[in-house]
Amino acid sequence: MIHLANVLLAASDQAFAADLLGRLEQGGYKVRLATSGAEAIEAARREDPDIAILGPSLADMDLAGLAEALKTDRATADMPVFLIVEKATPAFLTRALDLGVDDVMDKNFDEHVLLARLRPLGRLATMHSELHHRVEVANRFGISCSDEVARPTLESGYALLLVGRDLGDVAAIVGGECDLTTTDNLFEAQDLLTARNFDAAVLVPSGNSEEYLALCGQIRNNPRLFNLPVVLAGDPGSFDPIEAYRRGASRVLLRPLQAAAVHSGVVSLVRRQRLRWEIRVALTHTSTAASRDPLTGLYNRDFMTAHLERRIEAARASNRHLTVIFFSIPNVDGVREHFGDESADHLAQQLGQWITGLLRVEDLTARYQANEFAVILPDTPLDEAEIVMHRIAGVITYTDFAVKDVYQPVKVWVAVGSAQLEEGETTEALIARARRNLD
Repeated sequence: MIHLANVLLAASDQAFAADLLGRLEQGGYKVRLATSGAEAIEAARREDPDIAILGPSLADMDLAGLAEALKTDRATADMPVFLIVEKATPAFLTRALDLGVDDVMDKNFDEHVLLARLRPLGRLATMHSELHHRVEVANRFGISCSDEVARPTLESGYALLLVGRDLGDVAAIVGGECDLTTTDNLFEAQDLLTARNFDAAVLVPSGNSEEYLALCGQIRNNPRLFNLPVVLAGDPGSFDPIEAYRRGASRVLLRPLQAAAVHSGVVSLVRRQRLRWEIRVALTHTSTAASRDPLTGLYNRDFMTAHLERRIEAARASNRHLTVIFFSIPNVDGVREHFGDESADHLAQQLGQWITGLLRVEDLTARYQANEFAVILPDTPLDEAEIVMHRIAGVITYTDFAVKDVYQPVKVWVAVGSAQLEEGETTEALIARARRNLD
């Protein structure tokens, strides 16, 4: 059965573990239960799970001790660790942050909130996996690069945008530890987010909270900002926390605000954002003359095919989704015929840049042939991949391209096709099926 991620659940409370295991499986996760810390460490080293959920108690060690053991072991250090505790006290939150724990939640959690906060950790695991596999293939192409990435440890100095009219308590908590920009105007907030690079945004709804939820949704739908951590902090009852997570909030905090909860929540999200950028940089090292298409700068067909073969192996081993999408832009040939090779090549370069810019960093984009681009989307089901595919096609179709030596805007039309890996399917068969679906 295909699932979202492989989860290692470590808990000694049998009733709690059975209940949580059932909820996680209903949410699409495959769960491996460990009833002790020692068993959890052994399973993490041997089975390489995507996420570890620990707590609320273990018979043989405390949660922080187990988290420290996992975060300091080179074999498990990249695995996101989620702690469930009886009560997230300020002292515990501070210690968890010092250990590099990715998230902490009280035992009396809402199931929907838990699943919402697990999704970005699953994506972080996908990014680490993509880096590992891409480096492995790059090494086979004679490219010297590494999949080791240092975890950011920053505590202050990050750039934070604080949005709202009643900012007093939030500003007092975060103001001394970051480069803080504040505004009470949501339109100005959008302009600031577009003009500057922030590490996170904190939205403090007052009055019409729908405006703030809408801003959160706009951030998630912006290709340049959709990874930006967004915290919503407000009064109980002023908005529905579940709806806030559905609209794209990374963390929801309700008054009265606990300073340690705000600090640890914001800093852990900023660290995660910085880690994504470190992985992005590491991924760029796999793109050299040996793996790159000389015209567009995307990966070439040979590297894409080799990488897809490796990702198919990984998808089968872990029972995960894998989807391939294709974009064909036939009227590049018309530009070539009327304006020459240089103009057509300039258009092809722009098309590759646009497609790549509208994808996640873990999605590999390649120039498959002259006017055709392929994208590998790891851990992505077909329905989600097709939403991405049609969104990109729509953006490209409605864009006026400025092409060298063409003295009028150039519009293109796009044919798209997709296919999700099926049981027993080869690399060549998956590619052929996706290309047959081009329309």
